[in-house]
Amino acid sequence: MAVAVGLITAFFTLELASRPAVHTDFEYIWRAARLWSAGVDPYAIEPRSAWLRVWPLPDPLFYPLPALMLVWPLHWLPQGVATAIFVAVPAALLVWRLSAEALWPLIALASPSFVMAVVLGQWTPWFLLAMLWPTVGFLLASKPTIGAACFAYRPTRSAFLGGVVLVALSLLLWPRWPVMWLDNLTAVVEHPSPIVTPFGWILSLAVLRWRRSEARLLLAMACVPQLLLFADQLPLMLVARSKREATLLTVGGWIASLFWYVRDADKLGAVSFAAPYVMAGVYLPALWIVLRQPNAGRIPTWLERRIGGSPGWLRGAATR
Repeated sequence: MAVAVGLITAFFTLELASRPAVHTDFEYIWRAARLWSAGVDPYAIEPRSAWLRVWPLPDPLFYPLPALMLVWPLHWLPQGVATAIFVAVPAALLVWRLSAEALWPLIALASPSFVMAVVLGQWTPWFLLAMLWPTVGFLLASKPTIGAACFAYRPTRSAFLGGVVLVALSLLLWPRWPVMWLDNLTAVVEHPSPIVTPFGWILSLAVLRWRRSEARLLLAMACVPQLLLFADQLPLMLVARSKREATLLTVGGWIASLFWYVRDADKLGAVSFAAPYVMAGVYLPALWIVLRQPNAGRIPTWLERRIGGSPGWLRGAATR
């Protein structure tokens, strides 16, 4: 099944690549990796400048050097083939990890968040894999905002050390890249933290279930900048603890995305209109699922001792 899903994802991506030029997130990393390999500073490329032939993209590079390093093995391939490999490999591995104990978690691969991540060539399928398989947790360093939120779901020593080693290696290769990267980030638009959008404060209620990993994931995701266009929200599928909840998140996401597509997708600046649909179809159902659960879970022993005198409603309950 894993091989079949990977091949279907690859063929779907190749079909999209054969259509009139539509720029994907992966294209930014792929082109930047090619420039970097040629000795050109990809952070200094101005959109629609004399570099148009090698950078026909509307924005400068917003990804950190670790992302380029991870994509570097694919930089010599044609863009369509490289994109197909980039999205097909995590799709296949996710089938393996998600179905380890039951088949219902595979519903996540039918969600609009997964489909949009494939269409846009996003990192989130890799992040979902890293959350389930800490051995590849270093991948979270390729997009520190969403990566940090995913790390909050299941902080592990291997993921942390892997990320530190990757960042340290990037600094050895190019010590000044963080300065240029941060300078480019000042041009980022349409990437708000969900909690500061209209009615986004409601998501702060997730703190009432702070002992649960899915509540910490939801709260962290709500606080980091992201593109509210369904793809960045794929990690929230791990909030589901049952087939019913996974179905709710998937169906709710599809209803919201279809409303956005029919009403606003053809408008100028369509991305900016998607936020309310993402909130209604993804974040609020995830919050409802979280709040239905008791505030119970394992936390470090030192923290358990510190909160021993807190009110019961705040302290929650420890589990083995």
